[in-house]
Amino acid sequence: MTGRAPHTPAALPAAAEIERASALCLRPAPGKLAGFFGTGAHRLALRALARPLLAGEPVVAVDGGNRFDPYEIGKAERALGGSGRVVLSRILVSRAFTCHQMEALLARRLGPALDRSGARIAVVFGLPETFTDADVPFAEACRIFRSCLSSLRRLAAGGTRVVLVGEGNAPGLPGNRAGFFRHLVRIADPCLLLRREEEEWRDFWRGTLLQRKT
Repeated sequence: MTGRAPHTPAALPAAAEIERASALCLRPAPGKLAGFFGTGAHRLALRALARPLLAGEPVVAVDGGNRFDPYEIGKAERALGGSGRVVLSRILVSRAFTCHQMEALLARRLGPALDRSGARIAVVFGLPETFTDADVPFAEACRIFRSCLSSLRRLAAGGTRVVLVGEGNAPGLPGNRAGFFRHLVRIADPCLLLRREEEEWRDFWRGTLLQRKT
């Protein structure tokens, strides 16, 4: 007898893990930039956003690496007792594909978007991933990178909770820009790192140890 195997719903992330990640890195001190870094960081950050969104708090996200996945937020909402659909109406997403687009978003559009939506959380996914264009001179790339960070620091100083998310250096990133990602890890406070153990990255949701940088 042949036929399709019965569908098994994907396991929901544990509510306790979502709460922990949200508490650790979505409430940086005034003027600080928080960070989620390491393999799986994008998924972890998306799931952590479900808590403030479910509580009615709007969020503005800037996606620099085409990393935004609404399905992950929906799964996390269901794990927290929601329908899986409500929170997505409370998040505004803008995408940048080049470093110049990212600079324009952060310098000129993110602040007004926060004001219009009433959001106090801004999440930036894949900032270094927008610097892969080798045709942009290194000096210009450095200027843009500093400009992006200056814009985010101004927002943080004004009371916005700014969160940086990245998994590592993007494929194709010129070698002289590898330091951009490392710099983000150094300045983020708090900084949640997925740690590498036994020569492989383990998944947080299956119990990997996370380190909170102090």
